[in-house]
Amino acid sequence: MLIESRDIIPRGLDEVYPLMRDHLDIVAKYLPNVQRIDRIETEQAGDDILKVVNHWFVIAEVPRAVRKVLKPELFSWKDYAEWNNADHSVSYRLESFLANDLYDATGTNYFKAVGDDRTELRVTCELDIHADRIPGMPKFVLNKVMPIVETVIKQLVAPNLRSVGKAVTAYYRDPNRAKPTG
Repeated sequence: MLIESRDIIPRGLDEVYPLMRDHLDIVAKYLPNVQRIDRIETEQAGDDILKVVNHWFVIAEVPRAVRKVLKPELFSWKDYAEWNNADHSVSYRLESFLANDLYDATGTNYFKAVGDDRTELRVTCELDIHADRIPGMPKFVLNKVMPIVETVIKQLVAPNLRSVGKAVTAYYRDPNRAKPTG
């Protein structure tokens, strides 16, 4: 499944790109179903490359019928990102906390100046779900919950990726927004 979006953010590239790279945690409150984003690791890998690992904690609406077998943690993810400061892009790979092969999600987001005071954000992600790989799930249960797992993952990952630009715009429009530090 290909997920794509394109948004124009009413702020310059020099504001938007570092906000997303260095302070994604403060944008989190403007994303649907996201409880918080924690930065776990950073590594400078050359002059223009910064590698970042973020943990996304999402609020998963798991249907009541399967709550005993599907824990919400299954739907939160690790984000392995490589920020390229030379071309203002980020390539990333997402994986579930509990089952790192539950889905393959890889993509690249591109930031481009549109004049002095606007930034185009283009998000691309290829998402392939492998619900049959849920750890410790008996086969007879797995067959029943696979469609539910696939639906929940799609409802969490796709809207969050598609709404990143809108979340950044909402952040800048919020008069009470947290200001980046450091």
